[in-house]
Amino acid sequence: MSTISESAIPHEPHQPGASPLWCTGCGTDKHLVIESIQSRTPRFSQQLAVFYTCTSCGFSYSHAATVQQAGAILNRRGIQDGLLEFGSHYFHCGEPLRDAKTALRSFEAPQTGRPRSRNSRPEAHLHTKVLRCSCGFELEIPA
Repeated sequence: MSTISESAIPHEPHQPGASPLWCTGCGTDKHLVIESIQSRTPRFSQQLAVFYTCTSCGFSYSHAATVQQAGAILNRRGIQDGLLEFGSHYFHCGEPLRDAKTALRSFEAPQTGRPRSRNSRPEAHLHTKVLRCSCGFELEIPA
């Protein structure tokens, strides 16, 4: 039985501050799902701030990685479980989510310790927008 992973750390020139996208729990990159990608500040050539999770063991990681490393994970076929946030855009099933509708959500505010009348129900209101994927997946975010 081999202990060598089916995946390998991408072979590329070392870039200071960029670490491989790799699960130390599983010892592979086979089960990684990228959750979020942001530009780094100050901007470094070809480097991103990447947050990713291993779907096998549940470990999460966040660190600098190269565009090539993130692209290698994102371009794999069959990874459709996760939601990807890229800048102010959200992707599911490999395509951008589209605006579907807006809503006004009301939430009951927590009690503050002061007695309130029985008819008084403090509420918080939040305007949201619903984003939809062609597969039917929906995401509701603050507008």
